[in-house]
Amino acid sequence: MGLDVTAYKQLTKLDALFDADGEPVNPATREPYDSYFRAGVNHDFPGREEGLEDSAIYSYADSMGGWSGGYGRYNHWRDDLAKLAGYPLGTYKQFGQDHPSYCAECWAGAKGPFSELINFTDCDGVIGPVVAAKLAKDFAEFDERAKAMGEDFYERYAEWRAVFEFAADNGAVDFH
Repeated sequence: MGLDVTAYKQLTKLDALFDADGEPVNPATREPYDSYFRAGVNHDFPGREEGLEDSAIYSYADSMGGWSGGYGRYNHWRDDLAKLAGYPLGTYKQFGQDHPSYCAECWAGAKGPFSELINFTDCDGVIGPVVAAKLAKDFAEFDERAKAMGEDFYERYAEWRAVFEFAADNGAVDFH
């Protein structure tokens, strides 16, 4: 198991009914939609979906894959992203023990570069076009500094930058 990310651009909300299996169909023709995106908002992270409606069905002009990999690798990369952004090393509790992390300040509610991604689910939810545009700007502003973090980090950084730039065009980033 792990995290997969898909980005969409140029979303248009569809009028849809649902068949017996819960799949969206065109209300005029009763035919299933060929391709669509369902906005699954993660309510533990309010505001990340800004510009989208929860559970709405959208058509899209294009999509692209992003991160695909294990949760552990993603969380390690996200910690490096928080370090790059200048968040101090802090601690969080898990199973009654303290663990060091640069993400801790964001998890406690700090706002700043990449905070909407650092303090977001690692498994299911959606980031809408407003937050995607803000994150695309963060990725652009930190690009030169990210290169100094090493090739493996920067390769993933460039992938995430592309995902958010893509979704900033009235799109979404779906974590699934």
